[in-house]
Amino acid sequence: MDASQQMSPEIAVEVRGLSVEFPTANGPARAVTDVSLSVARGERLAIVGESGSGKSVLSLALMGIVGGSGTITGGEVWLQGQDLLALRPEQLRRARGRDIAMVFQDPGTSLNPVISIEAQIVAPLRRHLGLSRAAARERALQLLAETGLPDPARTLAAFPHQLSGGMRQRVMIAMAVACEPTVLLADEPTTALDVTIQAQIVDLLSRLSSERGSAVVFVTHDMGLVARFADRIAVMYAGRIVESGPVLDVFAAPQHPYTRGLLASIPAVDGPLPDRLTQIDGSPPPLTELPAGCAFVDRCPSALPQCSSSQPALTERRPGQVAACWATATIDVSHREAVSA
Repeated sequence: MDASQQMSPEIAVEVRGLSVEFPTANGPARAVTDVSLSVARGERLAIVGESGSGKSVLSLALMGIVGGSGTITGGEVWLQGQDLLALRPEQLRRARGRDIAMVFQDPGTSLNPVISIEAQIVAPLRRHLGLSRAAARERALQLLAETGLPDPARTLAAFPHQLSGGMRQRVMIAMAVACEPTVLLADEPTTALDVTIQAQIVDLLSRLSSERGSAVVFVTHDMGLVARFADRIAVMYAGRIVESGPVLDVFAAPQHPYTRGLLASIPAVDGPLPDRLTQIDGSPPPLTELPAGCAFVDRCPSALPQCSSSQPALTERRPGQVAACWATATIDVSHREAVSA
């Protein structure tokens, strides 16, 4: 990276042209295609989209792990002055946990079932921060207390199967923030939790971000959580970012038809209930058969002739708000009150 490409001191992580593919019998599935984004220190970015849009694969790729037979086919992930994807395996292992960490979607499968919670939290503290066993244990107790667990000492002595889903999720968060990483990734951290625990987890992530100055990348389906938690939003469809910008601006005036469809599908909290919930007709295209133009063309109510043949680039539609759409009209639809309530 030459001098003209140096990251701003306020930028925690910058992704440039990231692409990920998985081999299939029908050819490569392009799970993530040419994604670029940046997140500032202390900023919270929500990534949203339907299942299969590439959200989780993108978050894993930021850690340099895509799983299975997936391959990162291009792009860069700049953090702390270095491209994570260009690091040797040992260098990348040192960066994970210390510079970038992740709260995985399912703590039941992410925590090691045969190792105590104490061992799983203490290990990264000793490895990355060089703490003694006693100091690491004291720090682990403090971390668990910060996540709101009522009896940290008892939790430390437990094994994952002895904890509830909400407690395991808090343990995962404690592990992720243990070394105060520059970037914290959270992949559906509130999935399968009741609404009370969801609210507590989101409040916890917000507080930890504010106090530690970490950039948080938050993957979710829940637009209500986005409105409550995020500063900015990135909308993904068929492996690409199709719109991004400040949360309230995107909710108030979505610039991409897919974003409008997602927001329109949220039931209103006041007024009469509709006979039928709004939906986006059709299904996303197979990732092995993406069209030459916009991947949303077959589901788009306002598609233009060039949408089928040419891929639109992300362009600024309003200050700080970009969208990849050939349509130029802005449709102002206020979803702020309904989503925030």
